[in-house]
Amino acid sequence: MTENPSSRVERRKKLQEQKRSSNKDDSKKALWKRIFYYALIIGAVLMVIGVGAIAWIIKDAPKFDETLLKAPLSSSIYASDGETIIAEVGKEKREDIELKQIPDVLQDAVLATEDARFYKHHGIDVQRTLVAIFKVLTTQSLEGGGGSTITQQLVKNSFLSIEQTATRKIQEWYLALQLEREFSKEEILEMYFNKNLYGGDVYGVAKAAERFFGLPPEELDKLTLEQAALLAGIPQSPNRYMPTDEDNLGRAEERRNMVLYYMNRHDYISKDEMKKAQSTPIEDTLNLQTPKANKYEDFVSTVLKEVQEKTDANLFEDGLEIYTTLEPKIQELTEEVLTTNEHIAYPDNENLQTAIVITDTQTGAIKAIGGSRNKEAGGYNYATMMKRQPGSTIKPILDYGPAIEKFKWSTGHLIKDEEYQYSDGTPIRNATRNYAGTKTIRDHLVWSRNIPALKTFQEVGADNATEFARSLGFPISDEQKTNESNSIGGIDAASPLVMAGAYAAFGNGGYYYEPHTVTKIVHSDGREEKVAPSKEKVMKDSTSFLITDMLRSVVDSGTGTKANVPRLDLAGKTGTTNFDKKTIEKYDLPEKAVRDAWFVGYTPQYTAAVWTGYDKTTGSDDYLNSTSDDIPLLVFKKIFTEAANSTDTFKQPDSVGKLGYEYYVKGGEKPKPPKPSKPSDLKATYDEASDQIQLSWNHTSNSGLETSFDVSYTVDGNTETLTTTKDQQVTFPSPEKGKAYTFTVVAIAGDVKSDAASTSLTVEEATPATPSNLQATFDQSSNSIVIGWQPGNNAKNVQYTVSFTVNGIPQTLAPTTELQATLTGPQPGQTYVITVTATNEVGSSQPATTSVTVDAPPTPQPDFWEGFGDDNGAGDGIGITP
Repeated sequence: MTENPSSRVERRKKLQEQKRSSNKDDSKKALWKRIFYYALIIGAVLMVIGVGAIAWIIKDAPKFDETLLKAPLSSSIYASDGETIIAEVGKEKREDIELKQIPDVLQDAVLATEDARFYKHHGIDVQRTLVAIFKVLTTQSLEGGGGSTITQQLVKNSFLSIEQTATRKIQEWYLALQLEREFSKEEILEMYFNKNLYGGDVYGVAKAAERFFGLPPEELDKLTLEQAALLAGIPQSPNRYMPTDEDNLGRAEERRNMVLYYMNRHDYISKDEMKKAQSTPIEDTLNLQTPKANKYEDFVSTVLKEVQEKTDANLFEDGLEIYTTLEPKIQELTEEVLTTNEHIAYPDNENLQTAIVITDTQTGAIKAIGGSRNKEAGGYNYATMMKRQPGSTIKPILDYGPAIEKFKWSTGHLIKDEEYQYSDGTPIRNATRNYAGTKTIRDHLVWSRNIPALKTFQEVGADNATEFARSLGFPISDEQKTNESNSIGGIDAASPLVMAGAYAAFGNGGYYYEPHTVTKIVHSDGREEKVAPSKEKVMKDSTSFLITDMLRSVVDSGTGTKANVPRLDLAGKTGTTNFDKKTIEKYDLPEKAVRDAWFVGYTPQYTAAVWTGYDKTTGSDDYLNSTSDDIPLLVFKKIFTEAANSTDTFKQPDSVGKLGYEYYVKGGEKPKPPKPSKPSDLKATYDEASDQIQLSWNHTSNSGLETSFDVSYTVDGNTETLTTTKDQQVTFPSPEKGKAYTFTVVAIAGDVKSDAASTSLTVEEATPATPSNLQATFDQSSNSIVIGWQPGNNAKNVQYTVSFTVNGIPQTLAPTTELQATLTGPQPGQTYVITVTATNEVGSSQPATTSVTVDAPPTPQPDFWEGFGDDNGAGDGIGITP
């Protein structure tokens, strides 16, 4: 039977497909074989490379030096000159103790927290290491690794740098294995306890127990569970958990409770023991001791903290050379001013504290620190540790600085000071309890008014204001930033350290430098580490200059005048805070009692922030009054008078223009000249001699612009302009007598006019003065007496009466308005007494008097006709010519 062709074709296709499928499978198998082969080759190569790399890394590992485990090297701290040693840390032999002196409760706490399998591994806990490597791979960060055993921690602290690198980790593993071969577990644990840093200058568990709990080495067996847990937890981050710092207590208690949790987890204590210990307040377990103070205690303690925070180096055994910013002379002056009454009359109250930080305005380098009025090692450093309300010193940081930066306000920007309230309706008041009306922000800042500051904060917005403040190092949390009372300093976040850092940025053109005490560290192996912070541009130079110029006015004429040092270009701001009603009532304090007083000031050379107050109010005397709240200004003035030796000035940047007294950002708001002040002491005086009214007045410019004065007068209901002048006096000639003149003076600055000053004067008609220079002369040729005179004052509309007396007989000539008269035909040989009187409608003057003798004519010679025709007459008659 013949096969169906179609079925043969189908079988052929099927066979071909099977063959192709078989070929594909063979190809896949061959591919995987090749991949596996190459993988083996690559793996082998990588293994060789890895082993070689590890060998190379191990080759460069530090030599295993047993002395570094037990004999630490002291560190030297240098002043800013790089030569003067101000402290040696770790110089004194540490108080080593043996493991048998360390109670089991403390050993258990450390093992449970740091290395639960300490007695089971050989230096490396493989399980924890794998977990740590997984964290590194998943987080892509070496910070998330962890997994170090007690042995590794001891190796790291003794031989290696703190940098987080794979190379350092491999070297750490290698050295840990070596350490385990050289020493027993007990010896390693003993060295660990003696080598740990517990914060500040507290080195080794023996000193830690003595400093924190008052327990000497021979009494360590008295450690409670709570105390042991605290000691076990501190070394993880000494500066965060050291209980001598009040700010650390909350974190330290959380860390202690975590250690207690680990102790329960690893079956060292029961759950009930854990809960009971966790419920114990950390303050109840402390008995803090005060060590001997260093000469520069406040500064050195800050250096120690800064080095530990920035490098995690062990100052007490790494043999560091630490180069600092300290100026010994300024530091010594600061301590003298704070701790004695030689310069400042401090109140007789030992609870009063004062603190100060002085920095280089241009670099942020701290030159001196005054931490308190009492010097004790390990004491509370108010300059760097406290968090108090800054009062009005916050206003440039949180209000006006952000406004100028965002809106380009001028220093002449106008805000109305008026009755006002917070957004929630709570009233806000100025310290003076009154309102100034519409004034410039310069004026509001100079006199520290609260209402304009709040209005500015609201206009800028909490987010923008907070961002600006944070850029200046002022710490404001997200939870705090919406609190509108921040605008007037109602936030517990300020210290002299924080405030000095913030204000320096206004003085150096807008750059923020974190205030710092350390510039570099030289390690024992010669490696140099730069640790000084870099600058950060946080505002425009225009903003910094406008704020600075307004703060100049504060010390020139405002609330900060008592801090002024005339030879210095100085800017600054005062600030005070008050007690809440509850405290006032509890301790019967005055309503206006001051809790904190501040002054923050700066020159181009130095910046300083000074605080005075009472740490805790425990009685009716623990407050600042109107005298003691000046202490920060007086402290600042004293120190800067002696320490500030630069007379450099703040330079106006190109981005800033000036109009009168006010500055503005070019391209931004120009200041409107303020309304000129009203002319004062306007006087109008009539001068009879010149027949003029003399006008004069006083005026002080409040704008810095050239001022002119419009002078006008009104008489008989008509007003006329007299003149416009830049002088402060004018004259008005020949006023009409008997009429009332009203004179008005208006000051003009720019296009703005002042209120008018006015005064009135009426020049009454006066009795004429006696004529002067009266003279009478006999003229023989005309046989007459010629009389002349000069008018006296008020000689208008005057007639003159001329009288004469001869032989006792008075006679009067006709009245005249002229200044002369003639008496004709006088009798020879007679003396004529002549008087002239001036007369007007008001009255007559006193007469002016003179006299003249008429010469006798020459005797004629007799002649032939003498005697003829003699009629025996009396002589010619007298003729009078007016």
